[in-house]
Amino acid sequence: MKSRCPECGYIANSIPPTHKCPECGSFSHDWLIYDWDSFASIKRRHLNYNVAIICMALAGMLTALGVGSSPVLPWMLALLLIPAMISGWRCRRQLRAQSQYQGHKAGIMFPWFSGFEGL
Repeated sequence: MKSRCPECGYIANSIPPTHKCPECGSFSHDWLIYDWDSFASIKRRHLNYNVAIICMALAGMLTALGVGSSPVLPWMLALLLIPAMISGWRCRRQLRAQSQYQGHKAGIMFPWFSGFEGL
């Protein structure tokens, strides 16, 4: 797995054991993973999760409207539309910007609903 120095942009085959860049000599724990294919795969999976959440929230909202339900739970679940739509929009924007990709951190593995890490 290739890694990218956050200071100078040097791309190494792996993170140096000392976390010191051989190119610029700077020390950093924030080396970025430089692998577009894995990044795009993760973002596509997150996009699928967002579409599923949007569909379930819309179905619940339409059911609540059709039945005339007044309990709070269906309406609170409908609020999941907002972060799902924002995250879906950001995922699509990131997938279109392959030329601007400069690496990613390991934290993108988790979608937004697992603690709002992906937003």
